[in-house]
Amino acid sequence: GELLSFDQYTQMVGACFFETGLSGAPLVPGGEHIPITVENVREFVACASDFWFKTGVTKQIEAFRAGLDDVFPFECLASFTSAELREMFCGEDRIEWDEQQLLAHFHPVGGLTDKSPVYKHLVQVLLDLDHSDRARFLDFVSSCPRLPPGGISAFNVDVFPDTSRERGFPRSRACANQLYLPPYNTKEELRGKLYEAMHCSAGHYEQHGRDA
Repeated sequence: GELLSFDQYTQMVGACFFETGLSGAPLVPGGEHIPITVENVREFVACASDFWFKTGVTKQIEAFRAGLDDVFPFECLASFTSAELREMFCGEDRIEWDEQQLLAHFHPVGGLTDKSPVYKHLVQVLLDLDHSDRARFLDFVSSCPRLPPGGISAFNVDVFPDTSRERGFPRSRACANQLYLPPYNTKEELRGKLYEAMHCSAGHYEQHGRDA
């Protein structure tokens, strides 16, 4: 197709001085009537940044601070460093585990045992993951890409057999830290299916019904 200039494209999609360029609150008075052009795009970026990180969230941040202060006075937080607070609220930055820890905190249930081949394959695959893929796995199985405060010792996953499909993808019930594995024959098959499930199904991996 014919190539469009920046101005032609923004005119075609109707981009104006809204918070997203297409919708939301006007960034300036009458912003809904100010089209984004090559000449004013820097001004638009500056206004949008100010809205997203300052003026557009000030009331929400103030309300959050006031609510938190009602139950946990801010003076008490002064005893902690920013890193300590981040760890308490967000979990640990580093994702570390070894084979014994995985065996202790990933529980084979529903007919699986620690002798089941697919469970053994899972443990070996998890040991092989780099830090980035460990975060992906945690997000897949728990909806959080970090371990909780205390690390793997404070984290548990139930591993179920998934007999509803012969060679489908792993599934999870992230709200309950449950992982469902089809009966893969090899470590390589499990690795490939798990990798694709982790990377390609963000937001869509929750199992809607627990198998009987």
